[in-house]
Amino acid sequence: MVRWKIFLGIIFMTYGITANAAVYYVDQTAGNDGNNGTIPGTPWKNCPGMAAYTGGGRLAAGDTVYFDKGDVWSVSAGTQGILLVGGVTYDGETWGAGGTRAEIRAAGNQESGMVRFRDHVTVATVFKGFVVNANHTVSTGVDINHAHYIVMSGATKRVQNCEVKNVSSRTSRGEYKYGIIASNHGGKGGYTENVEILNCVVHDISRDGICLYPGDENADCRIRNITVRGCESYNAGQDPEYGAGHGIVIKGYVVDAYVEYNYVHDNNGAGIFINGNERNHYPGIGISNAHIRYNIVNNTTMHGGIRVYDGSGGDPKDLRIYGNVVMNNTINGGLSLDSAKGPLSLLVYNNTFYNTFVHYRKYTATITTSEFRNNIVHYTGGTPFIAESGAVTVHSNNIYSGGIGALVTIGTTSYSSGDLGSYEPTASAGDPLFRNTGNLPTGFTGTYGIDLAPNLDGLSLQQRSGGVDRGVILGYPYNGSINSRNRPSGNGWDIGAYEFNPGQTQNRIPNPPSNVRVL
Repeated sequence: MVRWKIFLGIIFMTYGITANAAVYYVDQTAGNDGNNGTIPGTPWKNCPGMAAYTGGGRLAAGDTVYFDKGDVWSVSAGTQGILLVGGVTYDGETWGAGGTRAEIRAAGNQESGMVRFRDHVTVATVFKGFVVNANHTVSTGVDINHAHYIVMSGATKRVQNCEVKNVSSRTSRGEYKYGIIASNHGGKGGYTENVEILNCVVHDISRDGICLYPGDENADCRIRNITVRGCESYNAGQDPEYGAGHGIVIKGYVVDAYVEYNYVHDNNGAGIFINGNERNHYPGIGISNAHIRYNIVNNTTMHGGIRVYDGSGGDPKDLRIYGNVVMNNTINGGLSLDSAKGPLSLLVYNNTFYNTFVHYRKYTATITTSEFRNNIVHYTGGTPFIAESGAVTVHSNNIYSGGIGALVTIGTTSYSSGDLGSYEPTASAGDPLFRNTGNLPTGFTGTYGIDLAPNLDGLSLQQRSGGVDRGVILGYPYNGSINSRNRPSGNGWDIGAYEFNPGQTQNRIPNPPSNVRVL
């Protein structure tokens, strides 16, 4: 009975918030902070939460604020450009004329970020349709509990359809600024939960583009239930003193993270970088239930396409990497297991690695599970697959093609096309028969949940490919594909990121994982 009372109380509280919700308008050109802001004809000039706002208005959970999509708000140096109110929707793409997105532009350094989130217990906080221009100042773009600690375990915090750009910082000055970061400040119990970063473009960032990166000051630093979907991240790592700058980062005590359908390219660090805590380490605490799936990674630097790393400690990692297209990294590989210390559970399924290789350098990692199945690794510049002995515990139904001499090297033993079966009886050394390698994808097209797929299908398989219907059945949640077709679509699972079925007229992806809360 007590539980029902609590549940009904939350329902009534949410209903009350919705019933009393207000709509406001903000127009930098024609507005006045002395207006009531409630109709388009009497908008505010600035929004509550901005230092420049001089009015007496207050926002509350359930409210919606429309910014004129043709205007620019220049924010002077301070703690943040705008401090969001939990439970409010900020919309910069729907109302107004003369543009497509409202812009918040820095005129000085922001100690926190251009946009700083707060949350609400039951109502989502949404920031959508803005250009967040740090304007080459020392300012993080979007700060979700990074620079200042509060508990954010309430409803969804969502960044959607935003462009975040021009973040500058220098390592020599102790400046650590990012494009979009979900974190905490290291306080005890400093949880951040329920974050969505959707359909954003993040570029020209001094350090990392999109970061899932809690502090490591104590064992309670944790972020959980994070989704990064449909984003593009490029030109990270512009600080010449940093030496890296990754497109997407998962680092530290991160639980239930889904990084999916993103286009990550041309960063100075890794495309997707996975790491443990940097300094402090707590037994049994690390990355848990991270899904890196259905991404396009075209990253050509020495840090690799997808890099699993831990150079300073022994945090456990529980990773699932599946359905990705990773291409064109000839320096450090499309997938690199590099100095991965501590317990490691790694499932690598149904990926397509094109013009790149896979390198498992185990070092001191304790491999609890390491499976490599249904992957295509095509590399003509050397050996497609290299691993230390013991780095892979289960492997089957892979295509290793190209190669100079060896196709696979395990420890000191190499296998060519003639004896590949002695290493992996279900492996193939044949040409995977890609549709058109001159037509490589540069992003996605379509609608999530319906027909989302790479915009160019050159790395899909021809019908006569040896990879069609030749994969091993792996079950849920691995039964999707980068082109939104459920496996199997034909007589069996295909090998690689795509699922081929010319007769299928309607595509869909699997239901969201059952352990992800929808708030």
